[in-house]
Amino acid sequence: MIKNFLLTLFFIFFISTAHASDFCNGFNNGFITGWKMARNSNMKPFLPFCPMKPIKGFGDPKSDYEHGYIIGYNKGSRS
Repeated sequence: MIKNFLLTLFFIFFISTAHASDFCNGFNNGFITGWKMARNSNMKPFLPFCPMKPIKGFGDPKSDYEHGYIIGYNKGSRS
C-alpha cells in the first residue's frame, strides 16, 4: 500500500517537474535580470519558488521559457 502511494507521488513529482522545467528556468533567469535592473546591482538575489505555470493568453509567447522569463522579470523588477 505504502509502496504504491510513494510510487504515485514520485510519478506526479516527475511529470510536474518535466513540464515546468522550461517555464521555471525562464522565470528564474527573468527574476534575476529584473531584480538586478531594478536595483542596479550585480549581486544575485534569493530566488522565490517557481509559480505554477499559468494558462497562456492570446498575446503570450509560444515558448514556455519566454513566458516564464516575462513573468519572472516583472516579478523581479517589482520586488
